[in-house]
Amino acid sequence: MDQRRYMFFVLLTMVFFIFWMQIAPGLFPEVFPKPKPKPVAGEKDDFNEEALLNSKQDEDPGKANAASDDPAAVKAAPSGDAPEAEPKVELQTFPAQQIVLGESGFAGKYLLKAQLNTQGAAIDWVELTDPRYTTLNRKQQFKVVGNPIPVKGDRRVPKTFEMQLPQIDGQLKDFGTSLAEVDWKISQQDADSVTFSYLAPKKDLEVFKTYRIQQADLEKRDKSPTGYLLEMDIKIVNHSENTVETVYTLQGPVGLELENADNTRSYREIDVATIEDARYPDKTTSIHLTAADLVKQTNKAKDGGKPVVSWREPIKYAGLDVQFFTALILPNRSEDAPAEKLFESVVPQVVMEDEKPERSNLSILLESTKQTLKKGSEVEHSFQTYFGPKRKQLLEPIHAGDVVRLGWFGVIAKAMLAVLDFFHNWVGLPYAFAIILLTVVVRGMMFPISKKQAIESEKMKVLAPKLKEIQEKHKDKPEEFAKAYRAFQKKYNYHPMVGCLPALLQLPIFYGLYTSLYQAIDLRLAKFLWVDNLAAPDALFNFGFAIPWVGFTTFNLLPILTVILFVAQQKMFTPPPTSDEQAMTYKMMNYMMIFIGFMFYRVPAGLCLYFISSSLWGICERTLLKKNVNSDGSVVEVEEPTTAVKAKDEPPKPKKPPGFLERIREAADQAQQNASKSSSSDRKYSKQSKKNKKR
Repeated sequence: MDQRRYMFFVLLTMVFFIFWMQIAPGLFPEVFPKPKPKPVAGEKDDFNEEALLNSKQDEDPGKANAASDDPAAVKAAPSGDAPEAEPKVELQTFPAQQIVLGESGFAGKYLLKAQLNTQGAAIDWVELTDPRYTTLNRKQQFKVVGNPIPVKGDRRVPKTFEMQLPQIDGQLKDFGTSLAEVDWKISQQDADSVTFSYLAPKKDLEVFKTYRIQQADLEKRDKSPTGYLLEMDIKIVNHSENTVETVYTLQGPVGLELENADNTRSYREIDVATIEDARYPDKTTSIHLTAADLVKQTNKAKDGGKPVVSWREPIKYAGLDVQFFTALILPNRSEDAPAEKLFESVVPQVVMEDEKPERSNLSILLESTKQTLKKGSEVEHSFQTYFGPKRKQLLEPIHAGDVVRLGWFGVIAKAMLAVLDFFHNWVGLPYAFAIILLTVVVRGMMFPISKKQAIESEKMKVLAPKLKEIQEKHKDKPEEFAKAYRAFQKKYNYHPMVGCLPALLQLPIFYGLYTSLYQAIDLRLAKFLWVDNLAAPDALFNFGFAIPWVGFTTFNLLPILTVILFVAQQKMFTPPPTSDEQAMTYKMMNYMMIFIGFMFYRVPAGLCLYFISSSLWGICERTLLKKNVNSDGSVVEVEEPTTAVKAKDEPPKPKKPPGFLERIREAADQAQQNASKSSSSDRKYSKQSKKNKKR
């Protein structure tokens, strides 16, 4: 019982103590004096250090002498015979300013206009001055980076090329700021360049950032990347008496604009080219990471999964791209020198996640390798940064041509782009007519293949009834049907594959043409009739709302015309079905057209213009070929082969060697005959075995 009372007393005492310490100060403030507030970082305290030292000397001379020998006491000594005091720790402040490089713009032969900010010595935005590169509403020039990012909560959006340096940021933390937030000093400035600097509060380290742009030859602005390059130097100087090891982190491009997000098929992506072997810096591995994939990786990492992918090899370039524009960082190094590893790692970053992951804002963080600075030494890194359009001619000189992805048939796509450029720049045609003429050229080159396909299709229409008779006659005898079918093919020189091969041969050309038109930046903002932008859907008018399930917000006429022509072409020239399976296939193709219609509804107007031109060409071509075939009767009216009586003196004609398809057919026939013989032998062996068992 006494033990229980003792435990109750201890518990009651603890409750009273907690109540008294936590609640009583609010109820009885006069009993509890307020604690003295801590001095603000960087401000002197109220007490007098000299008076404190004198009081200690009066109390105990021995302690006073010890204090005089102590380094802290030396630091506090005001003057006289005392050793020289250490530099005073104070925060340097400079006025906030914005500096614009290339302010004279296109008229001054600058292809870039960049606004820099003393806050963080970072980039506010970079704008393209070429009149061709405006926003989609044509009201202002296109900004590659620095476009507004919707912010959730109080999260801070970083700026392009702001940096972190732990040795300086650690000192600035005591003042409630950082290198990314403090205003830097403008050390040098002219029309083409500006240099920012910042000295650490302890005056032991100083960091410099220099930005430069160059004037361009406007006549070569689509071939030379010079005007789209912004050069940046980062220099760190050690003013201390000690050796310092430091690492800095550089923020990559931020705020890359995603145009026409509802209709685009190319969202923000991170592009990195790593150098696998430093001895061969030109041999790189190109890596592309989409916004949707990065958001997925980031969320999995937050939930305890695998960390987000990063790259630790030397890099050729790293940055972001959208459909028509890109922002890349390229370490500045000699062409022949081995690849120097300036960055320990390149880490992809989700700046702001969107409700639709593929539309999220991305960037990269570049962490430098460890830098060792001896007393009075410095280290400097130089970079080139490309802000501009995605043109192969501009990116290949800086070894970043892989940013423009032309697919499996890149050679064909490049040729198509060259022809399109020729028709526009040299012939002087608007891009819409250049696309139509390009279609005519491509279809004209493929005419021999199309002709062969058309002839075989017309032949199939005539032979379909004969083939159906054979099927009906041998419908219950597969082996006899196969034999009769082979005889039918040989008799009429009919090759089913001939109708398929032309289509297969055309696929690389069509795919290359499709890719080239999709990547052609010159189609952006090109006009045609009611179409305001050939690189986007034609958008005849807006609905004013989004159609449920599909999300369509505009009425696009050209995709509808495209699908109508597809259906008409299919109905006009598809041979009649020769079997139930083929009839079912045709029905499936009709249903597929509905699906294709939904797929094509957001296709850019330039591509629709190509498909419409190609379909009209195909209809005219097949109609004319059909008339020509009727005139000589060689296809539509397939005559039975006849045995002509040869003249006595007529020499025998040499036998024509079998063609490729003929050899394939003969090989198939031989294989089927061997299979039939093997099957027949097996049946005979089985019957003989049964007889032996009965005996």
